[in-house]
Amino acid sequence: MGDVAGFLPSRNGLHFPNSWPHVPILTINVPPFSPIPIGDAANGLCGGMAFAVRDLFDSGLLPPAGTDNPAADSPAFNYLVERLLDSFNLPAGVLQYYAWMQLPAHDDQIKLFGSTLTLVTGTSSLTVNHAMPVIRAAIDAGQPCPLGLIRVHSADPQMLGVNHQVLAWGYDDSGTTTTVKICDSNQPDDDTVTITFDNAPTTTFSYSGDSQPLLGFFPITWYSPKDPSPLVAAGQSLASASLPRISPQAAGHGAM
Repeated sequence: MGDVAGFLPSRNGLHFPNSWPHVPILTINVPPFSPIPIGDAANGLCGGMAFAVRDLFDSGLLPPAGTDNPAADSPAFNYLVERLLDSFNLPAGVLQYYAWMQLPAHDDQIKLFGSTLTLVTGTSSLTVNHAMPVIRAAIDAGQPCPLGLIRVHSADPQMLGVNHQVLAWGYDDSGTTTTVKICDSNQPDDDTVTITFDNAPTTTFSYSGDSQPLLGFFPITWYSPKDPSPLVAAGQSLASASLPRISPQAAGHGAM
């Protein structure tokens, strides 16, 4: 059992929702042609927002107090877009999502001469046996851990955007049951969002944040810090600041 000391979504998470207008997440200039728009912020900036919360916490800064989203093309918006692209870790990060999307939920096994052989390891087994030890170690070290949530079983790369990115800030192992505490940009200021599951390779995952399927998750180990000052014009030290607790509320939407 452990929580990241001093961290709460209602205190350290971004207070505005993962809800954005239909604007490109970036444009590519290819003279003499007009700028080429890439992506759509309306699909969500969840990875950028998760990385931003970790950046702020590591820097000892609180997020902006307001609940209004940064304007498109503002320094804060551009910073979140940069962090979104960082969270993709192109191409390796996207390939990891794509590989997990194609795995079965549970191990594909056969019995041969009295022995059970695993042909393909499923997402539930990978989560319980490989992902969770890394996540626990990060949280025990006082570090909120970005997670990639696998929400669809598909070989169609166009379905990559169905997946989601959040930040784990605590866990509780009670008997065979584990509860992971989640800071989710789709649920701003909500300290109660969790993933709950039984520690068995055939487990299923219950996500309190929404009703979409959750097939498994992994730690985003390629996170590296970046200066969050574009998001906070006047940084305020955690040691000298105190924010009131905000009632949990559901807002926004999002995609990977």
